[in-house]
Amino acid sequence: MKNIDLNSIPSFDELPVRKDAPAESSWGVFGDEDALGCLNFLTPAGVVDAAQLVRSGKVFRLDAKIGFAKPPLFGRAAVVHTVSPLGPTANDDLLDRFNTQEGSQWDGLGHVGHFRHERFYNGVTAGETRTGNAKLGIHHWADKFVGRGVLIDAFGFRKKQGRAVNALAKDVYTLEELEGALKAQGTTLKPGAILLVRTGWMESYDTLSADGKAALAPMDKLSSMGIEASREMAAWLWNHRVAAIGTDCPAVEAFPFNFMDEGALHYRALPLLGLPLGELFVLAPLAEDCAGDGRYEFMVVSAPLNLEGGIASPPNAVAIK
Repeated sequence: MKNIDLNSIPSFDELPVRKDAPAESSWGVFGDEDALGCLNFLTPAGVVDAAQLVRSGKVFRLDAKIGFAKPPLFGRAAVVHTVSPLGPTANDDLLDRFNTQEGSQWDGLGHVGHFRHERFYNGVTAGETRTGNAKLGIHHWADKFVGRGVLIDAFGFRKKQGRAVNALAKDVYTLEELEGALKAQGTTLKPGAILLVRTGWMESYDTLSADGKAALAPMDKLSSMGIEASREMAAWLWNHRVAAIGTDCPAVEAFPFNFMDEGALHYRALPLLGLPLGELFVLAPLAEDCAGDGRYEFMVVSAPLNLEGGIASPPNAVAIK
């Protein structure tokens, strides 16, 4: 984590800075060997600033319980937790078949490459994400994810407008809505924000019966609200120097989306901008508290797994108000 000169960072329209880089990519902005992407916007000064936001001492866990989705979404394997006695008064436990994306998660930069350019962030090849080089491994983020958190309660904003919301159906929160929610909250988006967007999906999922959850779990049956996937959204996130964006829905963007569409937010964010995407966060309790005291800013501390070459990680995150 280092302080950077924000004035030296190009605007979205000025990207790319490398001649061999794809359009609308940040490759080379933070150096040709960079593995942090937009996490470079998290600085020591930003950590100190974020600490000043702690006033009540309230702590909100942003991770869902491991194994919360029964069955897991997207057809992923279910984690098996075994407690093994070591003796009369000692135990070990084992997580078998644990998929780092089975629940709340940060997508690492080794998760998705650009299918047309056949490269991951900063031009890294698929082979370089799967070898001992671990150029984009999640371990690079293990001590970097601390800063100012900002909640955009898009779900609450719609409800206050008297609009019906079905978070379990595919629908889009537009950039205009996110900006409107920020204005209604009285919140200013400053550089280096860890942006959290409440879509209402997780709390809606929690109301389903066991059969309802099972019906929604397969990839071809899953649907959800999400944020707009557009050039304008990508430009807005980059130009506001957003360090990462996490939501309470399965894909950040609305799902399903076309995996062969270059306009998908996953392609705009991960391989092109190096912007971490967070999925399936628990945001309803935090949103309720923010609405109560009118403060939608807080300190976020997230410690991704220190896993050499890891592709994703539970956020292991808390918001502190």
